[in-house]
Amino acid sequence: MNTTMKIKNALKMLLAPIVVTLGLSSCLNDNDGAPVEPSAHISIYHGAPETAALDVFANSNRVTNSPFRFTETLPYLRYYLGERTFKFSPYNSVTTLFEDTFTIEENKVYSMFLAGIPNDLEAILVEDTWGSFNQNQSQVRFVHLSPDAGDVEIILDTEESSIFENTEFKSYSDFEAVEAKSYNISVVSTTTGETLITANNVELRNNRVYTLILRGLESEETDVNKQLNLQLVTNFINY
Repeated sequence: MNTTMKIKNALKMLLAPIVVTLGLSSCLNDNDGAPVEPSAHISIYHGAPETAALDVFANSNRVTNSPFRFTETLPYLRYYLGERTFKFSPYNSVTTLFEDTFTIEENKVYSMFLAGIPNDLEAILVEDTWGSFNQNQSQVRFVHLSPDAGDVEIILDTEESSIFENTEFKSYSDFEAVEAKSYNISVVSTTTGETLITANNVELRNNRVYTLILRGLESEETDVNKQLNLQLVTNFINY
């Protein structure tokens, strides 16, 4: 079985409990006994620090049942194929903050990252493809969602050089295999050489796929929830 189909089948098994836990609705209206339409899976991450809680729509289908807040992730849900317009609106408002249209392809797995500030938002759609699993390794990628942190590199404490180099705002890496263990992770400005933030004893477990996200504002001093920080999101567990 190829990696894409294995991911797709695993997501089918994981989809129901995740959706129930977070109180989300599917983007497809399936009827019992009806043939399952071809689809893809998409997760959505709210990475816009100055944007309030949102409603998210895919075409006319509302994706969220509750306020979607900064740093939250909507789990992988099934979406129809073809051209799909994703709309982001203030919670319970008819106003549209931002929308964009993407082409969704069959059997693909995607992550969408909402980035920027309220007057300059962007949705970044990334195909999630990771390699085969090694029992002693994790797989991790980096996504830069801080509007004012500048270009950065990511350094693991056991490495002599950075694992993700010269990464600019709204850019992302491929998934990289690393030894499964705990790390001290540093975010370093490639302009000044200053360490902007560190996260200690971050456990990367084997048979797991992660996204490491730099989010928030370096300039934020009062609201701790909007300050520059690292966040680790689990994309997949290879049971």
